[in-house]
Amino acid sequence: MKYRKTWAALASLALISLFSACAPVVKEGASSAPSEIAVEGRFPVTISSLNSKGEMEEETFTKPPERVVAVWQNSVETLLALGVGDRMVAGMGIPDAKYLRPEYRDAYGRIPYTSLENLDLETVTMMNPDFIVGWASTFSPKVLRDTDYWHGRGVHTYISADSSSKEPEKTVENEYRDILNMGRIFGRSEKAEEIVQHMKDEIGRAEEMARKAGRHPRALILERQGKSLSVYGEKTLAGNILKSMGGELLQPSSRSISKEELIDLNPDALFLVVIESDYERTDQVLSYFYEDKALQNVDCIRNRNIHVLPLYAIYSAGVRMSEGIELVGKGLYGEDW
Repeated sequence: MKYRKTWAALASLALISLFSACAPVVKEGASSAPSEIAVEGRFPVTISSLNSKGEMEEETFTKPPERVVAVWQNSVETLLALGVGDRMVAGMGIPDAKYLRPEYRDAYGRIPYTSLENLDLETVTMMNPDFIVGWASTFSPKVLRDTDYWHGRGVHTYISADSSSKEPEKTVENEYRDILNMGRIFGRSEKAEEIVQHMKDEIGRAEEMARKAGRHPRALILERQGKSLSVYGEKTLAGNILKSMGGELLQPSSRSISKEELIDLNPDALFLVVIESDYERTDQVLSYFYEDKALQNVDCIRNRNIHVLPLYAIYSAGVRMSEGIELVGKGLYGEDW
């Protein structure tokens, strides 16, 4: 298996090297005809972002990046949404293209190297990137080294704020800022603002529904880990989305609850977070609750109001936070949503 991965990476590198001299760039929605992307705004632009120490520091971009390594789904899909997928030489961290929005899959398929697994430092270095965007864990000794390492080599970096353990609260505002920063970095501010505004409008619509109803739907966000039920509280992005949408987040400070506590809380809605390994078995995840005889009198079970939240929609989610907002809206407001 190790040799297969190595040969796959080398084959991708050969392909990248073959085309790197001309590096054609295409407009959003265009075919493969070489042309320059329509750049909005003026350069240089200066962005404040996290470094590996969890500190904010400024980076100045004199032009949009041209050879980008993007790590994890939020990074990859946000750039695809902004129409700059043709600038990526590698997109890592997505288990399968079917988990992308359909409108992004064609552009994703044209990225020279894509894989769930990260390439090693040497291979990424050979790709000659000018920008690497990912999570805090991307810039660690066991993955791609720290941000100082890349800055010393003239490579820009960007860490998604909600991926950092130094960020005590994960919020929708952090996600908005990451999207807007990507828009500025790539000269696509208008598109970034459009994406962010749509999410703000949906959250505002939910708040108005709660105000008109005169109540805040009571909800829990859980992840099943073996026999344990972990809680997504008020400091998680999922919890912040729910509260922002007018929901009452139950157990906001807890890390876990028992089945007995779930019964006592009797939530109106229940949201279940699933990780990559469970994306294909959501029916089984739901059946654990729906088929448990002890839970049949819980309102959200009786009313069939349990919703699955894929991790990519509620953890350092980027543009896919819109899906998290949509799913939470359905759970909180039902048919009215």
